Amino acid sequence: MLGQPFSARAALLSPFDRLIHDRKRTVELFEFDYQLEMYKPAAKRRWGYFALPILYGDRLVGKLDATADRKAGMLRVDAIHHDVVFDTTMTAAVDREIRDLAHWLELVLALPGRTHRKLPEPGPPAARPSRQAGSASAGRRRRSAES
Repeated sequence: MLGQPFSARAALLSPFDRLIHDRKRTVELFEFDYQLEMYKPAAKRRWGYFALPILYGDRLVGKLDATADRKAGMLRVDAIHHDVVFDTTMTAAVDREIRDLAHWLELVLALPGRTHRKLPEPGPPAARPSRQAGSASAGRRRRSAES
């Protein structure tokens, strides 16, 4: 990978990811305002109960407000909050990450204003995260330790 041109990709981060853990630093470095709102009253939330920061390339670009409804078997996307304007490439990459998340959770993806339907597999098995590998952040920690 070294020596090759940088190619932007999207990633959904945990609200506990070290990249955004220090709120003041996140605002200063990335101009990204984020706060985990699960302890706020619903009426005071801006982004949702457990919104996931969206990383695209080297920029934090938005937040995903989604709910995993296990009883209904659905990952409901309540909102995608854009901190910057998403172009078509960025939108496709973020949509792919959301589909991958639904697949990993073994839930049907439910998008606002769309019919709830089972989506096709998000790509070749090697490109998808393994459920046995644990959380996404555990995978990142493992890769960081191997570097």
